[in-house]
Amino acid sequence: MTKKNRRSFAISVLACAAFVAAAIWSWDLPVADVLAYLALLLGFLLVIIAAAFGFGALLSWLRGRKK
Repeated sequence: MTKKNRRSFAISVLACAAFVAAAIWSWDLPVADVLAYLALLLGFLLVIIAAAFGFGALLSWLRGRKK
């Protein structure tokens, strides 16, 4: 990864954090709601990763079985 890509990734993460902080501060969004949405997002992400890993293992097993 080049230095420019790392910098733009860091700026994107900071912009996202600033937007969430602005939502909490200006719209009186409860921090508990933000944490609940974060937990839900991480849960869905783990399900997607597990499904991808499972399908990858299944494809690998099917390819190895045909030889």
